[in-house]
Amino acid sequence: MQCPVCGSPPLEEPPLAGPDRFQGTPGTFTVVTCSACGAGWTLPAVPPEELGAYYPPSYGYLSTGAIQRRLQRLVMDRALKAPPLKTIADATPGSLLDVGCGRGDLGAAFIRRGWRAGGVEPSPEACAVARSQGVEARQGTLDSIELPDGSFDAAVMRHSLEHVPDPITDLRHVLRLLRPGGLLAISMPNFDSWERRRFGSAWFHLDLPRHRTHFTPPALRLALTKTGFEVRSLETAGDAGSVLATLQYRLAGRLLFGSVPALSAQYGVGMLLSPLRALLDRQQGGGPFLHAVARRPLA
Repeated sequence: MQCPVCGSPPLEEPPLAGPDRFQGTPGTFTVVTCSACGAGWTLPAVPPEELGAYYPPSYGYLSTGAIQRRLQRLVMDRALKAPPLKTIADATPGSLLDVGCGRGDLGAAFIRRGWRAGGVEPSPEACAVARSQGVEARQGTLDSIELPDGSFDAAVMRHSLEHVPDPITDLRHVLRLLRPGGLLAISMPNFDSWERRRFGSAWFHLDLPRHRTHFTPPALRLALTKTGFEVRSLETAGDAGSVLATLQYRLAGRLLFGSVPALSAQYGVGMLLSPLRALLDRQQGGGPFLHAVARRPLA
């Protein structure tokens, strides 16, 4: 019962509690909140070797249909033009490590920019798809895969750090793998967003029980500085589909429209509503995502 970021005890208040609304894993899961940095962590605690039970083959939409490939290519190319990935994408191409690379869509986008992309991913099915896109994907985790120190010019952790039970150890691994001056770009849900405060366990990006650590802006900054990184930027951001998915969780307890075409359509509707949600984000104190760019010090 210690915060995985700062080691402090949880608040003495009722935790968030809810089911797995996305994949239907049996049971109820809780999130307690740190009394110091505001981070949350999911209970019950699960050994790393058992976390795979929460990820059925359908997780991450491993289908490689033509329409999905086109959509993912458009989404990833767009992502490289926005924070935090823009900082790396605009740099001189080199070697990139994608931690939690999934099926390699992001790595493939960097390859189109001239980068050499490697990945770390627990799912063998996802690794196979990533390799077909030119990503040197290795099956496993940062704890289980041996990579040379200082072998990457940049690293990305796009919606992956929140999935691990010990984020501090994973960040130290990434620091070791980066050359001096190497950049790290991180994206993750913002546990301090107004959506999470308003909707509680029905918030779509809580993703119980797969998200093990839930970061606030102060918690992410602390995690980065604690592990030796220099923080260059840290900001909150919106998400086009977040509110629509969250409302489905609140009203129906699940996604009513969960197919890839339906999710794409919801994303399109969310884009049309983006001016309204941006206003809410500003007025209510932060969007549903956190983006950060950090650097391994030169010395």
